Amino acid sequence: MKAFKCHFYNLIQFKRRKSIQLCSAFVLLFPLSVLPQESMLGDVSDGSRAVPVHLIKLYDEDGSVIRPNETHLLPFSTRETCGKCHDYQKISAGLHFSAGNPAVPAGRKGEPWVLTDPVTATQIPISQRGWSGTYLPGSLSITPMQFLQKFGAHLPGGGIGEADSLIPAENYLRWQVSGKLEINCLSCHDGEAAHDQSQFAAQMPKQNFRWAAAASSGFAKVSGSAKDMPEQYDIYTAVPASVTDKIPPSVSYERSRFNSKNEVFFDIVRDIPSERCYFCHSTKVSSVERWQQDDDVHVQAGMLCVDCHSNSLDHNMTRGAESEAASTHASSLTCEGCHLGGEDRPMLAGRFGAPKPQHLGIPPVHFDKMSCTACHSGPLPTEQIATVKTSRAHKLGTHGVLKNDEVLPRILSPVFAKLENGKIAPHKLLWPSFWAELHGDSLAPLLPERVQPFLIASYVADSIKAPGNWVDMPDSMIVAVLDTLAKLDSVGTQFGYIAGGNLVKLVSSGTLTSVSHRAANPYMWPVAHDVRPAAQSLGVRGCDDCHSTGSPFYFSEVGIATPLASGHRAVLTMAEFQGSSALYQSAFALSFLFRPWLKILIIASTLIIAAVVLVYAFQGLAGLLKTFAEEN
Repeated sequence: MKAFKCHFYNLIQFKRRKSIQLCSAFVLLFPLSVLPQESMLGDVSDGSRAVPVHLIKLYDEDGSVIRPNETHLLPFSTRETCGKCHDYQKISAGLHFSAGNPAVPAGRKGEPWVLTDPVTATQIPISQRGWSGTYLPGSLSITPMQFLQKFGAHLPGGGIGEADSLIPAENYLRWQVSGKLEINCLSCHDGEAAHDQSQFAAQMPKQNFRWAAAASSGFAKVSGSAKDMPEQYDIYTAVPASVTDKIPPSVSYERSRFNSKNEVFFDIVRDIPSERCYFCHSTKVSSVERWQQDDDVHVQAGMLCVDCHSNSLDHNMTRGAESEAASTHASSLTCEGCHLGGEDRPMLAGRFGAPKPQHLGIPPVHFDKMSCTACHSGPLPTEQIATVKTSRAHKLGTHGVLKNDEVLPRILSPVFAKLENGKIAPHKLLWPSFWAELHGDSLAPLLPERVQPFLIASYVADSIKAPGNWVDMPDSMIVAVLDTLAKLDSVGTQFGYIAGGNLVKLVSSGTLTSVSHRAANPYMWPVAHDVRPAAQSLGVRGCDDCHSTGSPFYFSEVGIATPLASGHRAVLTMAEFQGSSALYQSAFALSFLFRPWLKILIIASTLIIAAVVLVYAFQGLAGLLKTFAEEN
């Protein structure tokens, strides 16, 4: 109790000091606040293409200089350290940090976070951007701290990691221990070979948010766990650490990296290496070895991801979509803008030495109906669409990750479907699967923890034997869970299970029915990479690449991922995702069998008609000559 009181006394004194400092700063800076603010030192280029040397002091979250010989060291703060020269607030509104900001447009659909639980056969698409088909974390009662623990491994910080308005009152003291997850500038801009983003990821389940950036650097080591500390733990004095067998969070710095002025050299790069992007943006195709999977053709040519996905100080990175190319410069960073150009385009083609394709023999209708990525991006379609694993969904690149291809979530790619602009493009696809409360036409997903106690023991045992994957779920277990949930609910709420593209409900004792529901529709997002060489594009071998009765482009089987034992072989054809049907495309493909004959027939008919015309022309000419001769 004495330590507890001491902690709050220190906390109150610290808050008072901070309040005095803030008030003093306001009084001193108020006259300046009404004047135009000058750009910060590091935010305006003098025109030199050379990267400035970053030999700088480290500052903790209180703005104090870090001296490695002191005790109870705090981790450096990027807000305080990088923010001395760069506009941290402006950067924090960038694409990677603003998902929870309602003032920032959601943009086109992208990859969601996926809440998975193999035991309850759950995979729920989640996004703070409010994309159609996803669920907001708050709607699932997932707090910001829980979200960071679950998904923070592949977040660059910022956003909900440091938004005071999102911290519930009951979690306030817990956040004082864990600290805020500031933007980790080093995640992208650190050129040091010793940078280890997996160490950043390892801090998330430990709630070591304020220590995460330091852990990823090449000159600091982090140990301990904030999660194991009591809420009254004081980071400044490291007391009380009441649980003696637990290690409190701490950081140690490599002293040799500090010069006599307590400055540290950061190997900061402006042109971010693609390897930094790969930690969050890798895709592995199942049953394909790494050496069998080529890099993007642009990377093989020596380009970097940021050559196309570039940004200014605001960090609103261009995504390369046609709909986002409103500015002149951004329009040149789309596929068409870079490779095609044209009189009606504001920028000339050919940036980065991009070749201009001829597309000889391809009817123009293809460019109206299909995106560039339809022919050039992603893995080639096969008879059965493969499952893929992504960094964010499967925690690729982190310690202890399950490496088998059957790990949830089940993501399929490439699925050729229509974009919002009506063009066909390759997508990744996720079939939602979760238990839910039913409220008329709407529903609310249930977190796995609410359902787990009601699962049949034998089913749970089978699930444990298949780590990371779901096992066949018999109808009897669905009946048991739905029946138990209904009996325990005091207000008569109905419950159901979303799986296999349908909503499964209990209509009477022991009887299940499946109905369609929009929440069961697959969530899809466009694929842009890896771009294949032109020699590996669809159509390079002729029309039969797509317009044949066995073409994967239309007739590939897209499996409906489901744990339901009764729905394992359910498939859809690719044509159905394009607003067409396999029957229509089969008939259309058959027409290509007769097209060579039709061409011969057209040529022969043309020759016959030409011959007839020539015969009559000569006869007419002969008649004219005869008439002319008779008159003379």
